[in-house]
Amino acid sequence: MESVIRTLNELVDRGVIEGFAIGGATALIYFSTPMLTEDIDVFVEIKKKGPLVDLSHIYSFLIEKKNSKVEGEYVFIDGFPVQFLVPYDELSKEAFEATIPVSYSGLSVRIFSLEYLMAIMIQLNKPKYRERLRLLMEEGNFDDALLSKILASHNLLGRWDILRKEIR
Repeated sequence: MESVIRTLNELVDRGVIEGFAIGGATALIYFSTPMLTEDIDVFVEIKKKGPLVDLSHIYSFLIEKKNSKVEGEYVFIDGFPVQFLVPYDELSKEAFEATIPVSYSGLSVRIFSLEYLMAIMIQLNKPKYRERLRLLMEEGNFDDALLSKILASHNLLGRWDILRKEIR
């Protein structure tokens, strides 16, 4: 993981991307019991050249400079599968703006906050996310008022009410 963070920081330093934050289950590990994940979700801030998102410059840099390889939707950086994502809707954009700094092996990295991770899981409503939400509710380490505020601003409170009853 250290090598992935170093590589991501190099992408910023070289101007390939403007910034990044780790989301998904990898970020969730910081807050909760480790959960199985197949990849590292890296949300990137890039300069857009029109309505389409082009990540080819990231892939090209990594393949040429870092001896990485692409398989499907992943770029393998030192053996770690990384999926590059651009914040895709208002909730993910807000989550990206509200990231928190953490230290990993002495390296600085930004991750999505727990409440935004939960809001995205509620929004996407996949079976694996319902199980993660159940565990998070048991642990109770989240700020319920903040989560409710985020959900209300994205019209997700009703979905959360239903999900909460289902997963208890």
